[in-house]
Amino acid sequence: MRTFLTKRNIIILIVAIVIVAFAVVSLNTDGGPGIFTRALEGLSSPLKRAAGSVARTFESIFGYMYEYEDLVRENEELKREIQNYKLDYSDSTELAAENDRFRALFGFSARHADFRYADTAIIAWGASNWASSFTINKGYANSTEVAPIKVGDAVITETGTLIGRVTSVGRVDSTCVSVVDTTFSAAVKIGQLGATGLARGDFALMGDGKLRLSNIVGESAVVAGDSVFTSGMGGVYPEGLLIGTVIGVYSEESGIGVYAIVQPAAELLRATYAFVITDFYPAP
Repeated sequence: MRTFLTKRNIIILIVAIVIVAFAVVSLNTDGGPGIFTRALEGLSSPLKRAAGSVARTFESIFGYMYEYEDLVRENEELKREIQNYKLDYSDSTELAAENDRFRALFGFSARHADFRYADTAIIAWGASNWASSFTINKGYANSTEVAPIKVGDAVITETGTLIGRVTSVGRVDSTCVSVVDTTFSAAVKIGQLGATGLARGDFALMGDGKLRLSNIVGESAVVAGDSVFTSGMGGVYPEGLLIGTVIGVYSEESGIGVYAIVQPAAELLRATYAFVITDFYPAP
């Protein structure tokens, strides 16, 4: 008897009794769940509710992630569509502007049927403080074969306003000086009363984007507001190209004669397209 009632056996017996007691307590007389079972169920209910809440939260998160990915894809598609619309609009705007330029040139050409042209884009303006020059995207290899661009050709806008002349011709581009450069000069007619003179670049005026009118004949007829056109004399430039407008008439420092300051008709630094007159019939 003493051998049986050892500490180890006593513990095993107590555990067995507890297990049997729990088993008996957990069953009702009608075979339904007992007190212990109901207690466990009561304790597990909050855990079940918490687990359900966590599951629903994860479902919402994953659902949001899928919706977010869909929104990202949709956003990228909309961006591509907008970019395509912008490109289409840009192309149509550029085509419309090009049509306007050629329409204006056509009107000018109707008055000068003897001119031949090369249409170009101004791709750069010189950065020097000592010169006023620009580069166009046509040279001897990519201009018209009938009348290729050459040194000395006049460069105009679509309305026939003179902006410069070609000074060097490369394979696919050419360098030009503007009408305010110190190397530019052209024989001109001034106003409507027959005055003539020489329009030329002046270093003191170049920074302000203006040029000087000197050697004026018929000076009494020259007043501010007069238009200045090429005369065609000498055969360098065609006759009738607008250069600019007289903005002031002043006495020469010598006291003999007058000179005038001319504002170019074209906004030179804003010009992006130009036409080179590659051939024309000189004035008689």
